[in-house]
Amino acid sequence: MANNLQRWTCAFAGLFFFSVPGLAFDNYKEFRRDRWDFEVGTDFFYSEANYGSGGTSQSLPSGNHYQLWNIDFGTRYIPRSTWSVFAAGTVSNAESKDSVATRSNSSLSQALVGFDFLMYSDAFQLIPEIVGVMPFEKIDPATDTVANSEGVLEVRSRLIAQKDFGGWRGYGWLGFNYRGDGRSFLMPWGVGAQWKLTRLRLGAELFGYQSVSDDTDKDSLLRTSYINGVNAGSLKFYGANPSLMDTQLYAAWMISPKWTLQANGGMTLTGSNSAAGFHVGGFIRYSFDMTEGYTEDLYEPVRSPVPNYRSNMYNNEMSSEKKVRNFREETDDGVDQNLFRPRPTKKPNIQQQLDDTEFQIELKRKKRRSQ
Repeated sequence: MANNLQRWTCAFAGLFFFSVPGLAFDNYKEFRRDRWDFEVGTDFFYSEANYGSGGTSQSLPSGNHYQLWNIDFGTRYIPRSTWSVFAAGTVSNAESKDSVATRSNSSLSQALVGFDFLMYSDAFQLIPEIVGVMPFEKIDPATDTVANSEGVLEVRSRLIAQKDFGGWRGYGWLGFNYRGDGRSFLMPWGVGAQWKLTRLRLGAELFGYQSVSDDTDKDSLLRTSYINGVNAGSLKFYGANPSLMDTQLYAAWMISPKWTLQANGGMTLTGSNSAAGFHVGGFIRYSFDMTEGYTEDLYEPVRSPVPNYRSNMYNNEMSSEKKVRNFREETDDGVDQNLFRPRPTKKPNIQQQLDDTEFQIELKRKKRRSQ
């Protein structure tokens, strides 16, 4: 009873302390120029079974379990509307319990850096992502320290395809993970959908990975002994040629333009040489707009009493014209002003002009005849 209470306490603590994987590996990518995200959170995983080489679930020996609690810190910066860089660090606490002992291991387990960019954006979007993972603690099968990470150098890459349909979004990815120290290479994959409400995002994902090469020491007896004796038999880490299919449901709430809160949870469906279990988590994110400090001063409108559709010059010209129109000369000086008025001209008589012209023509004719 006490163990179950402790297990669910850790699960709910993980749910409300929130998780960073959403930041470093947002499966639907957004590129908002000059935006800087800061994120903190956690995810909790609990297992009492493994998936064997045939894909069937097999329970651990009676009373055995393995659990992992990650606390993550990360950031993502978007200097342009087509690419971004990000980094994160993970503090991990792992616990394994068997009939002999309960072992735990807490440490800064790994750090990652990566970048992504918008390669194509037309009918849909294509976004490549590359991530480098550096471990701070390696698995040593000769020790009694429970594993809290894979403990090898990794280069993770994937190509994301996504499209916004208005009320909802669809996305999927396929990739390749290089793992050092003779571990098998992996092919990660996934599909998801997200529904957009006013300030809420609801999503569902189906994802996993498949080994595409062999571990160099997959038949090592020392490796098998370490997993059974130190990790309580769990294949969460250090499994030979692992594969897995997992699920996740999530809800993200945009508290304000700066703050986002997300909770998620899911469970594994099937796999091979990997741990079966459930996981819960989430994150809290603060987003800072780098242009916020100077855009107001840069684009502040000039205060003016003149309406936007008229200029000061136009109003000055109109005012001058009005003054000229309304000007009246002062003439109250005792002199008869009628003397200065122009006399009216007599309008010419058109008929008289025609008669005079006809008379002149007749005189010329008579003059010619007399000659």
